[in-house]
Amino acid sequence: MKTPQDLAVNWAEKFSQSNHSVDTEIEFWNQWQKHQSYLYFCCLKWMRGNVMDAEDLLSQSMLKAWEKTANHTGNFYNFKAWLYKLTYHLCIDIQRKNNRIQGKLSYWYSGVETKMLYPIQQDIKIHLEKDEEMKVIEGAIAKLPPRIHHTFILHYYAEMSYQEIAEEQNISYANVRKRISQARSILKAELRGYFLD
Repeated sequence: MKTPQDLAVNWAEKFSQSNHSVDTEIEFWNQWQKHQSYLYFCCLKWMRGNVMDAEDLLSQSMLKAWEKTANHTGNFYNFKAWLYKLTYHLCIDIQRKNNRIQGKLSYWYSGVETKMLYPIQQDIKIHLEKDEEMKVIEGAIAKLPPRIHHTFILHYYAEMSYQEIAEEQNISYANVRKRISQARSILKAELRGYFLD
């Protein structure tokens, strides 16, 4: 098992071997520091208040973002939304991995303490159903027309206000409201058969 010192050395090696230009490095760290506390609270929420898991997720998110920006040139466009989505997907991956482990453990113990493990199995079933629902929802969101999709993502994933989105996209407040309304209507129609039948 690796010690925290080993992990720190590994991280330092990854950072020193990166393809980042000096400008990209500076911009990355400025943006990361600007959004780190927001991401931490998101991680804490997604990890159901578990501080250690939230910190671990945040660290993994930082490393993943650093790796993905290695070949990036120029300014970062809407870095907060991109970080949010990257971190959210990492969280889902971690939870899926944990659920697979729980599933294997519950199978291994199934003959010994079935009554005790029944709630765990129910939790796994519920979580898998939620994962399937999320895939359907994410697929429907991905099909939105690009101008509506981007506005919708900024509002629901990056949790930006209508006014912030209007400034970010250089459009009117009324236009933002209209796009969000259109996205909701499209998604409602797209998901009606899946969730209401």
